[in-house]
Amino acid sequence: MRTTFALLLISLLGISTHIQAQTSLTANNSFISIQKLADTRINFNKILIKSRHIQAANLPQSKYIFNHPGLHKVNIEGLNFVVKNNAIIAIEEFILSKAALNMINDRLMVLDKMQYAYSESSNQGYLEGEKNTSLAFNNDRQFFSVLKNLKDTLKEISKMANDHQNTASVELSLAKWKQPKIDWEFYCQIVERETKSQLSK
Repeated sequence: MRTTFALLLISLLGISTHIQAQTSLTANNSFISIQKLADTRINFNKILIKSRHIQAANLPQSKYIFNHPGLHKVNIEGLNFVVKNNAIIAIEEFILSKAALNMINDRLMVLDKMQYAYSESSNQGYLEGEKNTSLAFNNDRQFFSVLKNLKDTLKEISKMANDHQNTASVELSLAKWKQPKIDWEFYCQIVERETKSQLSK
């Protein structure tokens, strides 16, 4: 068991170092950054390896980066994303058409939902005990994979802004985006749960 934790930590540390080396992400209004999300889960796994005991108080708190109600601003990669009621409505550093904003919003919100859901699923797996530890490990790996996908997406958007692309060029670049490599079945489950929750209110 301890060896398994150690191997997981080595793997996750590699991903965290990769994220940290290639991006400097901060968030305004005390919203969380990608690197802090990564570091918090890495630190949790370090404690877990040492103590071999899971305490609910030590579990990383799942947090969204963009997906918050109301009006707020998130600064990432030197870009200020204006978010209103869970949707990106502008990026202050360059002018975007509605179509371009929709494409950016759709991808970032999907990835944000997924990193949050993987974090929650991982925490639940740890709380359920050793029988679900392997599931928690897998959710940890998927969590870090989604964070990397988020980082890569933000890096592409930042490059478009720095290259001073016009609206037509940005739309063309976004149209060439490939679908993110994620578990779409898992995403559909997230949406289904959210829909049921909203309908039950």
